[in-house]
Amino acid sequence: MGALQEVVASATTLVQGTDYAGVSVLSRNNQFESPAYTNDLVRQIDLLQQETGEGPCLEAMDDDEEFLIITDMEREERWPRFARRAHQLGIRSMLSCRLLTEHGTRGALNLHAREAGAFNETAAETAAVFAVHASSVLTQVLLIESLNTAVQSRKHIGEATGILMERHGIPSEEAFSMLVRASQNSNTKLREIAERLVATRIFPPPSGTP
Repeated sequence: MGALQEVVASATTLVQGTDYAGVSVLSRNNQFESPAYTNDLVRQIDLLQQETGEGPCLEAMDDDEEFLIITDMEREERWPRFARRAHQLGIRSMLSCRLLTEHGTRGALNLHAREAGAFNETAAETAAVFAVHASSVLTQVLLIESLNTAVQSRKHIGEATGILMERHGIPSEEAFSMLVRASQNSNTKLREIAERLVATRIFPPPSGTP
């Protein structure tokens, strides 16, 4: 995530009014993460939005608007629970820009300020440029992670197939079919069945195992 960290560090320096910056992502299985931020306070603000289920970052991920601005947390009415708690942490204004990513992941570039009224439309336009860059970097990171996962999955499936071949004295096609049937019968991903067999040497998995 080094390149993404560089983006948020640059945004803090070059977008007028910014004290802190970070990137938040919501994966396809609704896991909320903060892969890059310039101060731990940014991560705390992300957690607040996750806890309250509201805020400009979450809204920006789903909205067609290029950016969303909170001028003053003390007066914010769209996301009152989030704004009240963010204000208690010392954040007075915030700017969120939607990230256009692939692989089912949604994201936002978030800029924070200790002063009210820190962000105007010019700042938002500058932030949007950084958001484009962050989108590109995040897409590349997700692609690399996806490829690494695929490679690791193939490795585990190959190892699990080998275990079954040796245990039952069967050819690779039949051993692989056993893995597929176990996956279908338990409604569990093939990769997870293989990982569990490699780790525990137990097959098929115990009934009710997630």
